[in-house]
Amino acid sequence: MGLLVGIIQKRQLVMEKSNLAFQLLLITKAMSVASNSANELLQVGTDYEADTLIAKKLQERQYKLKLLEEKLQLQKGSIQTRLNEIEEELKSVDSMINAEIKTMFSYNIPG
Repeated sequence: MGLLVGIIQKRQLVMEKSNLAFQLLLITKAMSVASNSANELLQVGTDYEADTLIAKKLQERQYKLKLLEEKLQLQKGSIQTRLNEIEEELKSVDSMINAEIKTMFSYNIPG
């Protein structure tokens, strides 16, 4: 019974790991887009006087993009932490599965 539980748990952990890795990829891509957009706004902003309405709106958008980038960085860190936890859980489950297999196939020979 322990072997079956271990296999099911391992499958769930692998699926969660895959989902988190995909989320991490999406967050990394979103961070790149936000960073590029902020840099483009910075370049466009230099074409305008600092006190014009357009320049102020560009600065505001750039600030919002930086906030988004920071939020994504926090999410990325959280996901990375969970991925590390999953790796440790997988090691534990693998050792449990191996122990169960050894138990199942060990023979007690009367001596």
